Amino acid sequence: MIVHYLKIAFRNMWKYKSQTLISLLGLVVGFTCFALATLWIRYEMTFDSFHPNAKHKYVVYIPSSNQVGYSTTTPPPLAAYLKETFPEIANAMRIDPNIRGDGRRESRITAEGIEFSTLFLQADSSIFRMFDVKIIEGSREFLIPDSRKVAITQEKARQLFGNENPIGKTVNTGREDLTICAVVSNMPKRSNFAFDFIEPLNNIAVRVIGDSNPNPNLIWRSARGNTMIELLPGTNVEAFEKKLYEHDLGEERGSISKMKMIPLTKLRYADPNIVREVEFQHICIFAVSGFLVILCSLFNYLTLFVTRFRIRQKELALRVVCGASGGSLLAMLSVEFMLTLLFAVGLGCVLTHWSHQPFLTLSEIKMDLSAIYLELLMYVGGVILISLTVFGLILVVFRRRSLNVSIRQSNKTLFRKASVVVQLIISIGFAFCTTVILKQMYFLHHSGELGFSFKNSGSIVVYGEDNDEILANRLKQIPEITETLVAKRLTTLIPEGGRSRQNVDSWDNKPADAQDISLEQMYVSPEYISFYDLKLLAGEMLTDADPETMVMLNESAVKAFGWHDPVGKQFDDNYTVKGVIKHVYNFAPTIAAMPVIYLKPPQDRITSVAVRNGEIIFGGTVLFKYGEGMWKLCKEKIEQQFKDEIDSFNLFMYNAEEEYNNYLKSENSLIRLLSFVSAVCVLICVFGFVSLVSLTCEERRKSIAIRKINGATAGDILAMFAKEYSLLLIIGAAMAFPAGFVIMQRWLEHYAIQTNIPAWIYLSILFVMALVIVLCVGWQVYKTSVENPAETIKNNG
Repeated sequence: MIVHYLKIAFRNMWKYKSQTLISLLGLVVGFTCFALATLWIRYEMTFDSFHPNAKHKYVVYIPSSNQVGYSTTTPPPLAAYLKETFPEIANAMRIDPNIRGDGRRESRITAEGIEFSTLFLQADSSIFRMFDVKIIEGSREFLIPDSRKVAITQEKARQLFGNENPIGKTVNTGREDLTICAVVSNMPKRSNFAFDFIEPLNNIAVRVIGDSNPNPNLIWRSARGNTMIELLPGTNVEAFEKKLYEHDLGEERGSISKMKMIPLTKLRYADPNIVREVEFQHICIFAVSGFLVILCSLFNYLTLFVTRFRIRQKELALRVVCGASGGSLLAMLSVEFMLTLLFAVGLGCVLTHWSHQPFLTLSEIKMDLSAIYLELLMYVGGVILISLTVFGLILVVFRRRSLNVSIRQSNKTLFRKASVVVQLIISIGFAFCTTVILKQMYFLHHSGELGFSFKNSGSIVVYGEDNDEILANRLKQIPEITETLVAKRLTTLIPEGGRSRQNVDSWDNKPADAQDISLEQMYVSPEYISFYDLKLLAGEMLTDADPETMVMLNESAVKAFGWHDPVGKQFDDNYTVKGVIKHVYNFAPTIAAMPVIYLKPPQDRITSVAVRNGEIIFGGTVLFKYGEGMWKLCKEKIEQQFKDEIDSFNLFMYNAEEEYNNYLKSENSLIRLLSFVSAVCVLICVFGFVSLVSLTCEERRKSIAIRKINGATAGDILAMFAKEYSLLLIIGAAMAFPAGFVIMQRWLEHYAIQTNIPAWIYLSILFVMALVIVLCVGWQVYKTSVENPAETIKNNG
């Protein structure tokens, strides 16, 4: 019997191969997208969950001194201070994940003459209390500051040295040689603090100051590494969070207050400062998109199922006459549905195999293909179970209504029309959201609302005395470079660097109840202002003749002071406002502009500091512009001319456009994913229309023939169908557009500067959908409308 049902299922799938293929395509894409995104979400949410008492561990955040919001970068003594101050804390640890300027942790080392990628972690002995890490072999010298000794994990030791004992061997970081003095146990890589090497914590404040006993206040004002705490079991977390937030460390400890904490197990997806290719919220959107594609495909399949059910009414009636029971007919129809789902799962596995490498690269997931398949089948199995349940309920409804009655009622099209409307809602919604995201990305790049120009510009950080002047002269010799500027003691915009803060407690017209204002300091010059094309809103720009007390403010600073006419106003009994600058959005576009003061740099200001073999090296920055479309050639010539400096880590080059695009990596990835999903949804929707039109034409062939005999033309018949399907399109659009508008308005609220959603987006999508539907279904209607009416009535009489 099963073999018979399978033969019938294969026959019907082949008979309606176009519709079956589209349903399969949608299910395959939906299953794969949903399963991979769900796997990705679960992977992100299980970071650091394996640590002992992980649910009691938290990372402490303090208000950022260099950027908006909060930062995990804390003063070195904070961990010990919190442990001594709060009895609720069982353990506290200072740890430094050694994050580079681009937010990444990977470093390149050389061992045995071969270069490897690796992860360094700076820690002290408290790591053995907070993490499940043990010394397997060797000494604890790697915990002594400035010892140039490191510990290596068993896994990394095998990778670098095979079966040889790694103790005593050296690795080169490009800056210095480090000696391995211990082997420690491995820690899973699914951690924000994963490591291959442990090196001692170094107090950068001590090195820069050059004193073994520096001023404690200066150490508190320096920031390097993270602070992690473990609360005692039974601690009221909400009460402790409030207590931590209200605690003020006092002026002698950097006036740190309003501290927050994030659970260690949520750090991966809750910390906005962690750099990833795709933001966690965008992964969730991807998962919802996959689910909606599945939903759209299932509605399309059910529409096709009902269509086939009615087209096959004579066949099914004949089976009933020949003794087939309702249960056997339901089983026959169910086999076809299950076979479709199994084909979808199989093809989904093929698609997963084909796309797993790009997916692993994008998601940074460390899993074998077999483990991915196992998890995917678990998620897809859940979706299939739900689908079978829904399909079974539909069949039960048909059975309760009596199969014979269902077969005879061939004019009931409400379900099919509702199904098409649902597909239209999903398709139009996807197209609308994708278009708005594309418009926002274009707006960020081309609107001029960022407050500065970064097109065709770059910067080079160079270390060594007066090397910036030499570098600028050498850059001028490259034909593709049109302008250079030595940014000595100035703040760089992209990549951002060199900002500081100052607290303002007095200003003109200060209200009695006003609180102090924290201003970000940006050091500029007239040439710098011209280079970045900063926009003046009021007053005048700074000139070389202005004293250091003459400054400019941005719009947020003016608002914070409460001034309506800021030019000429004074604050801190020293500074005088000469002009107002438009907001400069040189951070990620989701970060609002903070109050900023623009002032001329003091002569003793230092912008860049590096440590080379224990020595302090100061550096400078050279800004440059290049001709339109010349970056590739310009970069090659710079790398050729400065190869030795780049190889010795004395020179770092940045392209402003590339650096800014790094802020938008997640959005760009989301656009690619949504564009593909939108295309699949529209395709499924169109074929849903084709299925509906095919059935309607088949059912109404006699009606059409009679109309033609009574004088109706092909145009009249096409108009009749167009009216019906236009109504479905309008209903779908009327539901999709408001929902899409609400969703995208909330999405746009995350951005500091936002595009608008004009009427042309709605009209364009509606026009394109209407055109596609007309082209796809018009031919089917036209074929039916031009048939010989006499033949039609004769054959369907």
